[in-house]
Amino acid sequence: MRIERKTLTLIIASLCGAGSSAIALGQDPTLTSPASSVGRIGDSGLAGRAPQDTIPVDSRPAAFQANGVATDAGLAPTGTGTFYEPTMHEARYSQPSFTPTNYSVGSMDSGSCETSSCNTGACGTSLSSGWLETESILWWGKGIQGIPLAVGGNSPQATPTNVLAGGIDQPTGTNMQVGMRLNTGIWLDDCQNFGLGGRVWGIFSDGTTNTFTNGGNSTAVPFFNTAFGAPALLNVNEAGANPGDGANTGTIQVRSDLDLIASELYARSLLAKSGNSRVDLLTGYTFLRLDNELGLRTQIIDGLNTDIIQNGTVSTLQDNFSTKNQFHGGHIGLSQELKKGRFTFSALGKVAIGNMQQTTNVNGNFAITNTPNPANGNRGLFAQSSNSVTLKRNQFTFLPEAGAKIKYQLGRAEFGVGYTMLLLPSVAMAASQMDQNIDFNGAVNNLPILSPAPKFTSEAFFLHGIDLGLTFQF
Repeated sequence: MRIERKTLTLIIASLCGAGSSAIALGQDPTLTSPASSVGRIGDSGLAGRAPQDTIPVDSRPAAFQANGVATDAGLAPTGTGTFYEPTMHEARYSQPSFTPTNYSVGSMDSGSCETSSCNTGACGTSLSSGWLETESILWWGKGIQGIPLAVGGNSPQATPTNVLAGGIDQPTGTNMQVGMRLNTGIWLDDCQNFGLGGRVWGIFSDGTTNTFTNGGNSTAVPFFNTAFGAPALLNVNEAGANPGDGANTGTIQVRSDLDLIASELYARSLLAKSGNSRVDLLTGYTFLRLDNELGLRTQIIDGLNTDIIQNGTVSTLQDNFSTKNQFHGGHIGLSQELKKGRFTFSALGKVAIGNMQQTTNVNGNFAITNTPNPANGNRGLFAQSSNSVTLKRNQFTFLPEAGAKIKYQLGRAEFGVGYTMLLLPSVAMAASQMDQNIDFNGAVNNLPILSPAPKFTSEAFFLHGIDLGLTFQF
């Protein structure tokens, strides 16, 4: 059978497509017509698209349209007189452009978040939800001067004049104080803009006791005898001027103790952040209690043949001076952190403002033993009936604190070393409540005693030292 050319053309057209998709061989497609939804054999281009995907109108000059450039080509075709307009391709197949302003991992500018979950969005990845810091503190306090409590001489017969404890030359409370500090809290949001925390720390000393014995030299306790209006000595270790005069022997013990405990509840809010540096505002409540105690104990065994006391008589006097300072108030401050690799540098500055309740207590006792006429009573040397009282008062004050620290990160733990200084401008310390004036005549003869008088002295006190700590992020 002979097939006409026209009939053959229709058969080929029916096999390759349907309707308007049938394009005569060698004919350019009409760019304004929609592609057919019916696929053609081997067609992966125009006819395979969805019906609604319309081919844009070719806006090029007519001289270039004749070249038959594919509008969805990825690269410009080669050949003389070809032209490629990339804007046609980009208009149909452009993708969203992601820049650091759209999506920035680990950024948290001005405390804002750009996603619903800051732990996986704009504020960083795997941010911690809280912190726990434990520290050992090795601090020193201001030396407490008070009055001289023990003096010594250069020989058994010499008048004691060298200050051994107390006063300007040998202040008490200069030894290192050891304590602990705990700081913990949680973040209230994923971006770490707001947090709540608490801090508690304290110094608990076992007290320090200095004992002065004979040691081949004279020792005594100095005071001012108001009955004679002149300085005097209570001789503890004293030898007579002549070899046969004998000697008094004994001990002088000076005991000092300082305990401090403090706690805070605070809110932490982000003020500024730039790169790896942040500044936080701290506000909250502060409690602090500082207890100080000073004790003086003298024991004399009489051995002098030149006095009226029977040899072998033991006289013991005990003086106790104690103070308690209790603070309640609010605080405000700033903290800053700067991270450089595994290192973190931090600084803290804050001040607490509130009421300081001061309490002083004075008491003493004596005992005379190893004698036919023993005796005892509720008085010592500097603690007499005239000043053995408990006094209280309230004072408005402030407590500044400053510190700096450097930490090194290992996993979620950081090892740190720092320095802290705490100032207490108005506190009552035990040594400052002692009055050196004693009505010795009245004390010995059981007469009314006018001195020492009660004292209520405030002074500035500070603590400073090294912090050694370990911080965990959780």
